[in-house]
Amino acid sequence: MPASSQQSKKPSGRSRSVTAGAKIFVVPTNAEFAKICRATVTRLGKRSKDTVSMLEFKDWTRRPPSAQTLFVSRLADISEESAKLTKAASGAKYLLFPEDMPVEALAARLSLLDIRSEHRLHVAHEERAEQIAEVIHRLLSGVAKADGAKPIVDAWIEKENLVVLSPTFERLTVPLKQLEEFIGNNLSLAKQFEIDEDGSFLFWEHADVHLGWEQLLQLIDPHRALSAKQKTEAFNKRYGAAIKSLREERDLSQSAIEGLTDRHLRRIEQGQQPATKSSLEALARAHEMELNKYLDEVARRLK
Repeated sequence: MPASSQQSKKPSGRSRSVTAGAKIFVVPTNAEFAKICRATVTRLGKRSKDTVSMLEFKDWTRRPPSAQTLFVSRLADISEESAKLTKAASGAKYLLFPEDMPVEALAARLSLLDIRSEHRLHVAHEERAEQIAEVIHRLLSGVAKADGAKPIVDAWIEKENLVVLSPTFERLTVPLKQLEEFIGNNLSLAKQFEIDEDGSFLFWEHADVHLGWEQLLQLIDPHRALSAKQKTEAFNKRYGAAIKSLREERDLSQSAIEGLTDRHLRRIEQGQQPATKSSLEALARAHEMELNKYLDEVARRLK
């Protein structure tokens, strides 16, 4: 949070007004992160309109006092002065990137924020600009989701556990022993996963396995797994088959759906992955149909 951004808490007359109904205000603390956040919000389009609003750091006090605030920052941007300012944002969350800061400096910088809840802070290990952009996109995409799905913003191996992070900074810890059936017991290979663009699932290429938040949660909660299986397995297969039927009728290949990878679409059509609102919107666009019309056509094939 650079000193140059801390000229005054008085709003600039040239600043754009903020959206009163926004659920979260995103405040990047440097120009690079502001560019990334702005590109993500633009990319999300209508999905982000009522849920995400951007503010420059010098104008962050313009948001409603009770609004959720997310500071996206380099750890190096945090100074005693800036930490004092941001503490005024009660309950604010922080997405921090250490980049090349030495380990010895981490504790001192974090202590300035005096955060006592893990649900308010995430320190991401990504260093390259494209990796940082991916984390920010998954976070803002997750905040903007309206279909009830819980995407994965970040994931890492911690001792003998896989830990995944939600857009609200909730952490789900899954013992690697619970994953052996799917990905084997080789720790080196267990670490070699990719996170889907929108955080819908983790993908282990060596095992050709995709697991989303709900599937991971079911691994540590047998009762939830049984209930979910009974309720959704048969429906997902029927719904996926209906999606496939309509796609093939329109002579569209799996790789022709912009916004969905063929791998992701294959899982939907096989009933292995539920169709989320964003995936259905992508399918509707590819079929050159309004979303409601597309949903009606899919539903007709379920009968």
